[in-house]
Amino acid sequence: MKKNYSFYSLLTALPIALLVLVGFTGGQGGNFSGSPGDSNSNCTSCHAPGANHGGTPMLSGVPMSYTAGATYNLTLAINGSSVSKFGFNITAEDQNGVKVGNWTAGTGSQLRNGGTTDGLTHSATNSPSWTFSWRAPSMSVGPVTFYYATIQANNASGNNGDQMISGNSMPVLSNETEVTISNFDMYPTVAVDVLNINLNQLDNGQLEIYNMNGALVKQSDLVQENQVDIASLKSGIYLANVNVNGLVTTERFIKR
Repeated sequence: MKKNYSFYSLLTALPIALLVLVGFTGGQGGNFSGSPGDSNSNCTSCHAPGANHGGTPMLSGVPMSYTAGATYNLTLAINGSSVSKFGFNITAEDQNGVKVGNWTAGTGSQLRNGGTTDGLTHSATNSPSWTFSWRAPSMSVGPVTFYYATIQANNASGNNGDQMISGNSMPVLSNETEVTISNFDMYPTVAVDVLNINLNQLDNGQLEIYNMNGALVKQSDLVQENQVDIASLKSGIYLANVNVNGLVTTERFIKR
């Protein structure tokens, strides 16, 4: 009797395809944000890379600095995509890759792995935008970075032809008090060798400079007028954290 191998192959392939489809539409509870704490794993673990559907992800609502215990509303959106099916994975970590803060899901999203500290993933795929909230830790844990991975899917009931784009926020520094240094000046915002910091008659202070990965790259004591040598820093975006008598403020600058 002649065997129908095509029929048996179809029966074998159907459960696999359904598993991929159901797994995507129901969200991905695994650790796939691309963060250090997620072993840098992202959605390409399940979705083959290579497609380009034109969308650009953007995470908005991230504060310049966080206050312990405060809640922040964030929005992750994929703008300009040519497809109509989307997904995401997001988490927040300190500079040691430890999950920090507590997440509250919004419309179309759900807790990742069921724990409020782990992060979020999608629960619906028909919208390219998700709004949710993150509550800062009850005490300062140093710089916090948000990591996310997004999917633009071609709705072909499989993992081919999809596009994954990951990203992360600038490191968010802790603001121990809600009072900032009101008469603090830093210039230029685009610097080459020297960063000028003027405390404008305030007492001596301390400077900490962090890179985009949340790593502390330079420390310096400050007087009223300062010229900080940044020639050794690599080109990129940095955060300057200035502390004077317990009052903290943070400014961004670009090193050329």
